[in-house]
Amino acid sequence: MTTVPLSQRAALIVCGGRSRRMGQSKPHLPFGDETMLERVVRIVSPAVSDVILLTAKEQVLPKVPYDVTLLPDRVENQGPAAAIYEGLKYVTGWSEAAIVLGCDLPLVSEVQIELLFARLRLHEAVIPRYEGFPQPLAAVYANSAMEKFEEVLFSGNQKLLDCIEMLDTCWVTPEEIARVDPHQGLLKNVNTPEAYREALQLAGLAHPLDS
Repeated sequence: MTTVPLSQRAALIVCGGRSRRMGQSKPHLPFGDETMLERVVRIVSPAVSDVILLTAKEQVLPKVPYDVTLLPDRVENQGPAAAIYEGLKYVTGWSEAAIVLGCDLPLVSEVQIELLFARLRLHEAVIPRYEGFPQPLAAVYANSAMEKFEEVLFSGNQKLLDCIEMLDTCWVTPEEIARVDPHQGLLKNVNTPEAYREALQLAGLAHPLDS
């Protein structure tokens, strides 16, 4: 199965959400002896050549002991579509494709990342569906997708779902993800305190309030 060469892969980690449902900064959440952001960066780093953290303006992130690049929003409060567009634009010139992950996916695994890159081939995106809904912050995008993001964004539409609707997409089912990783961590974003506790349990880790 052909896949995107590692030397032409980037990772864009979306860190700039407001964490309303969680009630505290998700990148800073403890996850074992790491922060959640540190764990995601550690897992994705061996699968790509460069890791870019897409941040809000003046956002303070926890330090991570890995080689990363910070790319703050050019304009505040434009949402993840604009951040992904700027990320793809930043890596154009050397990258063929980028995996886009929310910083709240601590159960992602390298084997799931490889599955998405392997499915890209001649498509513009590889996006999982979960319970009928696309998961655009757990997906791989070819650099060529940037042109369609630009078309939507420059029309004044900041909606990520409208951007991906324009793309030639390979859709991935939960069953396909389960075949390579039964935890399906790519589909388990941590948006609430309950989801945080469940993710820790699946990882075999204690909740900070229980230790």
